[in-house]
Amino acid sequence: MAACVIYARVSTKEQQAEGYSIPAQTKAIRAFCEAQGISPVAEFIEAESAGKAGRTRFAEMVSYLKAHPDVRIVVAHKLDRLYRNFRDQITLEDLGVKARYVVGDIPDTPQGELLRDVNLSVAKFYLGNLREEVKKGMDEKVAQGGWPHRAPTGYVNDRETRSIIPDPATAPMVRAAFERYAAGNISLADLARDLNGHGYRSRSGRPFTASMLHVLLRNPIYCGDVRYKGQTYPGAHEPLIARELFERVQQVFSPRQTGPKRTKHTFALRDYLVCGECGCKITAERQKGYVYYRCTKGKGKEACSQRSYTREELLLDQLETVLAEIEITPEIVDMLVRDSRALDEHEIETHDQQRSELTRKIAELDSKASKLLDSYLDGIVLVDAYRVKAGEIAETRRTLERRLSALKCGTTDKTAQVEAVARAAMGARSQFATADTEGKRRLLAAVVLNAELTDCAIGSYQLKRPFEYLRRDPEGAFCHPWWAMRDLNPRLPPCKGGTLPLS
Repeated sequence: MAACVIYARVSTKEQQAEGYSIPAQTKAIRAFCEAQGISPVAEFIEAESAGKAGRTRFAEMVSYLKAHPDVRIVVAHKLDRLYRNFRDQITLEDLGVKARYVVGDIPDTPQGELLRDVNLSVAKFYLGNLREEVKKGMDEKVAQGGWPHRAPTGYVNDRETRSIIPDPATAPMVRAAFERYAAGNISLADLARDLNGHGYRSRSGRPFTASMLHVLLRNPIYCGDVRYKGQTYPGAHEPLIARELFERVQQVFSPRQTGPKRTKHTFALRDYLVCGECGCKITAERQKGYVYYRCTKGKGKEACSQRSYTREELLLDQLETVLAEIEITPEIVDMLVRDSRALDEHEIETHDQQRSELTRKIAELDSKASKLLDSYLDGIVLVDAYRVKAGEIAETRRTLERRLSALKCGTTDKTAQVEAVARAAMGARSQFATADTEGKRRLLAAVVLNAELTDCAIGSYQLKRPFEYLRRDPEGAFCHPWWAMRDLNPRLPPCKGGTLPLS
């Protein structure tokens, strides 16, 4: 008599606790085994969804089968009780294990294998569709003011109304916690010790901690709102506290000033300069109405010989010279836009041709796949040959679909991007000269990169892409092909900036 293992599964732990599903499955499986002359030697009972990764008892069953090569049959009530994805099927097939089913047993023939694959596809679709329907149901429940999860501390789930209601045991504690903390004279750690000392516990029965209270006191569910996926909705449940009390608690969480407010100076070039000798940050300070920059010497005084302070006005003039490298005229902007539009038109025409060709090839593959399936069902093509050829067709089709999808995603208006960058470059120097401190910082952050300060001057720098591709040499010609800026991910290497005059 052939040996086998029994596998039974329920979708939830609640079903397992109620006990109506597993006994029915195992009873039917044992009767099936007796009728088929199969002897069960082990049972594996699961209480998890088939869609859940890493099912515990299924993994234990696989380990058992690996350790007992004489057992090569697993019996389940139905196919969808055993697995709902092809990975599990392949795992058992690689071990040489055959699956038998009380309901819908599949014959060991090519037609049976096809029927099994179809059933697996249907089960996989069902699982994915069920997951999406559950998500939509939860979203709709929240939109109507419901709570889709286990009730938080202070509430309990009401099975009849499918909502949450105040918990007589913990709701008074929640109200007391809000009232105590709203006074502003107790820390979260002290509040947790106080609640634990009075015997209060969380919904799960654990003692309170400061972090647990931080989450609880910030949750708007207690004043009648539901926070879900970053959004807040009016709840249909009974609030435990007044909204005014909740707002007072949130104000306590806000930072409080305990002394004279310290003024933080903002400097135009700080954070955008590094020392050309040691690579440390350049800091700034105000002395007698002037702003000076110097190396922080973060690697030690012995690592840097720079001793001088540099006036901000000198550095601002040098940065204006840097920005002048990308200052182009309106005539050049018009030329760039005109040439970019011509490239756009050419790319659109090329993409249309490529899309038509890819669509034609995909249709041809679909026709080949259909003919191959007909030949397999008619017995002309053997199962092994069918699987190999069908896999090749499917992989080629996925490759073509990826290329087609990339073409659809790449049809952005690059000319508009070129014009925006060109006009920004055209006015960069004048904007920098007239902007306030914050404006100068924003412009530097967008354009300049790796500016180094050496001997009171900016010795080298880089321009960020795509502005780098608008740099011009002393004769006025572009240093790079201008159309490189049309590529959102250009692969040209960054170009080192030139040395500025020291005076």
